[in-house]
Amino acid sequence: MSEITPVASFRRVTPAIVASSRLAMANDVPDTAKGDVAVLLKQAAPILGIDGTTYHVMDILLGLSRPEDWKGTGRPIVAVSNAKLAEYTMRSERTVIRCIRRLVEAGIAAYRDSSTGRRFVYRDTGGRIIAGYGIDFTPARVRFAEIKEKVEAYRARLAAETEARRDVSRLARAIEDLCDAFPEDAADLRSRVQGAELTANGILDRAELYRSLYTEALERIDARKGENKMAAEGDINVRANTYTISESSSECKDARSGSNERTYLLDRRTAAPMAVEATPGEQALGLQNRYPHPSSENIQTQVLGSVSIGLLQSACPEAQSMIGARFDTWSALGRSGEMLRRMIGLSEGGWMDGRRRVGAYAAAAILATVLEKSLRDPEQISKPGGYFRAMVDRAAEGKLNLERSLFGLIEGKYAAYA
Repeated sequence: MSEITPVASFRRVTPAIVASSRLAMANDVPDTAKGDVAVLLKQAAPILGIDGTTYHVMDILLGLSRPEDWKGTGRPIVAVSNAKLAEYTMRSERTVIRCIRRLVEAGIAAYRDSSTGRRFVYRDTGGRIIAGYGIDFTPARVRFAEIKEKVEAYRARLAAETEARRDVSRLARAIEDLCDAFPEDAADLRSRVQGAELTANGILDRAELYRSLYTEALERIDARKGENKMAAEGDINVRANTYTISESSSECKDARSGSNERTYLLDRRTAAPMAVEATPGEQALGLQNRYPHPSSENIQTQVLGSVSIGLLQSACPEAQSMIGARFDTWSALGRSGEMLRRMIGLSEGGWMDGRRRVGAYAAAAILATVLEKSLRDPEQISKPGGYFRAMVDRAAEGKLNLERSLFGLIEGKYAAYA
């Protein structure tokens, strides 16, 4: 017999609420562990549009549910009043009502209303629910596999976008190198780069256009070199021997010039990975202000001078669990920046500005610290994006003590288990 999930008549029913109610009436509900579902829903929060106070309410409701209700024929129903949730979150009851509605419309919870609107749960001696009214997380159980696939696809898309940004940054520098080495092609190359910027539809399309443009430029340059070489060989065959020496000298000069050009390109390409990755706009800014004072490298050294990757890994366990990655190397931390940015709702412009000002690794370390703090105490940091910018400002002024913040997080973690 299917479960019945009544929705009170005083609620304004939407198609999304009806869909969640149908999910809650499913008979074949897979067994899930409460911890697994909680971690998955937190990872899927950016996909589901859950942030801020809604995220806090979801975290509280999941914490109040019983582990045994997530298995078998159990229903993870949470019977807590709006007033109590408002007290927990230090928000108004109307705000809490809107947050619960967002969870229901996101398809991870359903209303299970009593005739009076009260929320309560009756259990037998074995702890099984006999009758319960409140917020039912059965839809999250039903959609577990679906949400997991969406999270994996979301991470894959973020990884592809991160790689595309790296390619755009790398190829933009490489194309500028070609413009410097071959001035006769510079105007055409720069014009085509501007066209790619205007026509690109998203970062993935932009990266593909840059790859195609760079490949075509190399093929055109190689083809022209081959034509010049063939023309020079023909001249040597038909001209008199008296000109052979001068032409050989000219060829040697061309060869030396080509060698110098190739050496110049090699030096520039070898040095590029050592620099902090930047977009073409940031690169232009760097050319205008080649020697900033203090430089982002100096600020990054100052911020991370006493911070090891092991300290950061120990201090931010919840942030790592949230994004499904480990901060075991600085490179891994840097690659996680985009996911961390989205988790706290920081704009791409704010993230790029932070990287430009304090360096890529220092910005990622600050971002991980902000996410960890916001996960542990959402009320302390109501606007994580603004908190990140404030920490970047302090770092730029030489007033940020990141090591002390990280040790504070470690002490807080141990105190919670004491």
